[in-house]
Amino acid sequence: MNIRDFTFDDYEALLDGALENGYRFYTLREYISNDEHETPCVVVRHDVDRKVATALEMARVEADRGIATTYYFRTSTFSPATVREVEGRGHEVGYHYEDLVKTRGDLEAAHERFATNLARFRQHADVRTICPHGSPLSPHHNLDMWNGERMLEEYGLIGEAYLSMDTNTADPERPSYVSDTGRAWGTSLPGFGRVETTDDLIAAFGSGSCDQFCLLVHPGRWSRTPSEQVQRVAWDLVAEAGKATAKAVHSANRSKLPSVTTGRFR
Repeated sequence: MNIRDFTFDDYEALLDGALENGYRFYTLREYISNDEHETPCVVVRHDVDRKVATALEMARVEADRGIATTYYFRTSTFSPATVREVEGRGHEVGYHYEDLVKTRGDLEAAHERFATNLARFRQHADVRTICPHGSPLSPHHNLDMWNGERMLEEYGLIGEAYLSMDTNTADPERPSYVSDTGRAWGTSLPGFGRVETTDDLIAAFGSGSCDQFCLLVHPGRWSRTPSEQVQRVAWDLVAEAGKATAKAVHSANRSKLPSVTTGRFR
């Protein structure tokens, strides 16, 4: 976990580093709508789990540089005024759905809830792509909504952040997925090496080792002032500890379930 990283100064340096090295920015909608892309390129996805004011400031910082990114809002972070400003600055707005978790695994109820929330979002923004919210305290995974017969197309959607974008850090033909989860970018890039800090990621832009990036940026992780920095670090320490505990509990519960082989319990 990087204690001194993830400030707005770092984020502005990240954007500038990409631009200075010729990277073209795409929204997720733009990227998956086109078979061919200018390279080098970056797709930036923001999961707005909390701290909406920080997300708005990020949207302004990006727009000032002529950069368009994608912002996924939960029902708890969505507001008409917020999404109108974000979309008005040239960014994409999407739905950060958590309906399967909210309905405790009831798939039919989850799709009903999803349809209602999507319609509400679309009253104020042109939502064409979606992204699942991670809920480590729940045994359910929101992405499992699409494991059955229901399709994105029936909702007028063209893409889902995980299902519609083929990322693979080890394959130079596909975008390298890099996330700020856990306050560390935490990945290794072929031809460059380990990326932990934002400075490392900026250096990777300048190395010429990777032509395509998909960055997951949580606005709630980034700070604008020293006092916010202290709050963010404290929050992340507690959150990561909670995630670790939840993961251990879910793993233990799954280990108690009977295994299935050729249709028989054993």
